[in-house]
Amino acid sequence: MLFTYFDNWLSFTILFGLLLIVTFIMMKQSRNFYTKDVVIRKFNIMELEMPATPTELMNIIKGLYLLPPLQSKKSISALRAQLKLDFLFMPLAYGTIFLLNWRVAHKMQSQPGYYVFLAFAFLQLVPWVCDIIENIYLLGKIKPEPGMTNEKKHKNYLIMEGAKWGITLTAVVCSVSAAAYFWLTGNYSSGSFYFLLIVLVEVIIFLIAVKVFFKARKLSKVVTNDL
Repeated sequence: MLFTYFDNWLSFTILFGLLLIVTFIMMKQSRNFYTKDVVIRKFNIMELEMPATPTELMNIIKGLYLLPPLQSKKSISALRAQLKLDFLFMPLAYGTIFLLNWRVAHKMQSQPGYYVFLAFAFLQLVPWVCDIIENIYLLGKIKPEPGMTNEKKHKNYLIMEGAKWGITLTAVVCSVSAAAYFWLTGNYSSGSFYFLLIVLVEVIIFLIAVKVFFKARKLSKVVTNDL
């Protein structure tokens, strides 16, 4: 059966490693996230995912087309590429969270704990669907005149974002805390120790790569290169 693969840590470490690789690529893409909102400034993907008002979202997107031509092309291309790559990021991220909660659930000795973490695992389908809707919505907005979203639609969008992040973060915090408890109390199999080491090595390699390849860029340099 498919679920037998969830009963070992190998699938988790593979999925987690792939997740870090895609995260690294997305971080590289975000280095070109510039917009002209009164002044030229950097923005991050969270500003698009959770804008305080419809005007804020519209200004960021319109600002992409007000940049110097070369930087405008780079920013628009990078944003579109990241939103498309996010469709690959989603199964890796939510799959990793699913596997962690699945493992924790089967480690629980009480039925309530088992069902709670099993629910956390399968609930990852909800933020996944929300993420898909969000990306399709944002990809459709990337144009010189994105149009103003009405207040009701924007409110529903923020509710969807709140549900996505609420479910995801709750599942991550609870599962990581439970896993840490099992490790601190010695309630783990000796074989899983090696997979923990693999995860730590993956994280260390990721952090070193970020430190080496992502150096701070001065805004003045970015603008000068486009003029």
